[in-house]
Amino acid sequence: MKRFIIFILLVGISLTSCTKEDVTEAPMGGKDEKDLTMKDKIAAYALVEFTEENIDISHLTEQQRMLLMLLSDAGRVADNIFWRQSTPNGVAVRDSILQIGTPEASDILRYMQLNYGHYDVIYGQKRFAGSGPDVRPEGGGFYPVDMTKQEFEDHIATNPDDEELFKSQYTVITRTEGGSLEATPYSKYYPEVQAISHLLQEASNFCNNPSLQEYLRLRSDALMTDEYYASDLAWMDLERNDIDIVIGPIENYEDGLFNYKTAFECVVMVKDPKASKELQVFKDNMNYFQENLPTEGDYKKDDLGDGNIIQVVNAVYFGGDCNKGTKTIAAALPNDPKVAEAKGRKLSMYINHMKAKFNKIVAPIAEVLLDKKWAKYVDVDAFTAFVTLHEVSHATGPKYVTGTTDVDVRGALKERYSAIEETKADILSMYNHKLLLDKGIYDAEYIKKAQATYVAGLYRSIRFGTGAHCTANFIQLNYLQEAGAIVFEKGKFSINEDNFFDGVAGLAKLILDLQAAGDYEKAGAIIKKYGQKTEEIEKNIKRLSHLPRDIDTQYIF
Repeated sequence: MKRFIIFILLVGISLTSCTKEDVTEAPMGGKDEKDLTMKDKIAAYALVEFTEENIDISHLTEQQRMLLMLLSDAGRVADNIFWRQSTPNGVAVRDSILQIGTPEASDILRYMQLNYGHYDVIYGQKRFAGSGPDVRPEGGGFYPVDMTKQEFEDHIATNPDDEELFKSQYTVITRTEGGSLEATPYSKYYPEVQAISHLLQEASNFCNNPSLQEYLRLRSDALMTDEYYASDLAWMDLERNDIDIVIGPIENYEDGLFNYKTAFECVVMVKDPKASKELQVFKDNMNYFQENLPTEGDYKKDDLGDGNIIQVVNAVYFGGDCNKGTKTIAAALPNDPKVAEAKGRKLSMYINHMKAKFNKIVAPIAEVLLDKKWAKYVDVDAFTAFVTLHEVSHATGPKYVTGTTDVDVRGALKERYSAIEETKADILSMYNHKLLLDKGIYDAEYIKKAQATYVAGLYRSIRFGTGAHCTANFIQLNYLQEAGAIVFEKGKFSINEDNFFDGVAGLAKLILDLQAAGDYEKAGAIIKKYGQKTEEIEKNIKRLSHLPRDIDTQYIF
């Protein structure tokens, strides 16, 4: 077991350190994609090192530090599993290039590490090294590359007893020797889960917090059985813990075929109690947000309960799905609606990520794209509040299709769900600003900060290039411009204060209604109409080419 862990660590170290001195902050100077060198592409990710100089963990004991080290070791194993999920053959390509040893190969390895494979997240998931399809297969490493949606659905129609296992979040679909499809649970398909399970058990021995100790032991068991409900409940019951962790198969973004399969990731966190307390106002108003959604529907009467948790944390280890391409800055988990009904959700704000992205990306975007009248309002606290309300908004709205108790919105919308859900969370975040203004919690001056920061933030996420968040921001920008809520004149954006929130409410209603109806076709129509890169957007992206697309992060553990 120890040799296995050491091997993973050595691969991770070699990929991290082989080109460290070659990573620069040089601008790309408005080059077209075809003219970009590998160093240009690496430089699009601004290097950010999180150390004990900028993250205070001085209050932790030596025993807690040992706990963090073991949790991070478990995270590195989860990270290794995700390499296999991200692309069908990325590990083989990575390992073959690792043997070459030239400066050019080192650059390719560095960029592969950022993308978790040889497909470019920013530039249309196009292959930039090695062998394989020219564009990343939509099913990643979860399905056979040659499998079609129709073949999958035909198999279920012919073999209805396979439906539950085939659609499970925790199975990989492969081919038998005879060429038919079969499903294998993660716990059997990925032998590495045994290493994660073992490390979590070992880490639990260093816990001086009973609730965290119980969670780690339950999570260890869950990884070996693919049954996560009990450990999710235990995670929601954590109390008085300085340390927290998300680990296992979590989000569905990487499954572009059906949005069924979840990808492995790990975030090891140190909590900031003071900052968490400052965000308590959002938790206190969650039912108010639900009751005042800008639409009709019985689900508005649903009590979101008092179990929801908002915590501000510093990420001290980050790996797997959340670390691919553009780094996650917050999370609202667990995703299981049954857990949310029983306990609520935990909203984790990665404050070190937020501050780094604001300083290196959001504020500079505002200087380029916003009218001077509005650029001055862009504010780091408004950025943090927007992201927090985004995560809060994931908890609001319909969870099940109207008239059902077992058809959840995620299942009904399939691969279109993620982009629609991210649109909902963003646009309701802004709408909830209005509700807080109506309540007197925010004032008009702060709303200007929120609006300006939001518009700059749209281009932050649009520049992700691909994925649900990018599509969601296309939808918002295009819809709000069509509605006249956001105005683009003479190369600069401004906000039409007279109807900004009318436009926001209109889009929110559109999204909420299609979710409640479970309308797969309507979701597709919205993505087709609004979720596209226009000529204007493309030109503005080029104007920002001297700015980082995202951050390239190094962590304490």
